[in-house]
Amino acid sequence: MDDPAEQQKHAVACGANFPLLSDQGGKLAQQLGILSDRGVAKRTTYVVDKNGIVRKVFHDVKVDGHTGEVLAAVRELS
Repeated sequence: MDDPAEQQKHAVACGANFPLLSDQGGKLAQQLGILSDRGVAKRTTYVVDKNGIVRKVFHDVKVDGHTGEVLAAVRELS
């Protein structure tokens, strides 16, 4: 829910070679049901196939090891 400039800074800092989307204002987080009681989005990752279908959802994401889990889920799509 950070503003786009903050998302870009984070993408550069973590070496992401893909765009990070911003949900400034939290409308999408609210629609997805991932808005916490504190008013911030819960850490959630969605794996979406090339047809736009959500294939896997990771709730309450912990940073350590998460990249490997997501990569494995993406590879299963092939």
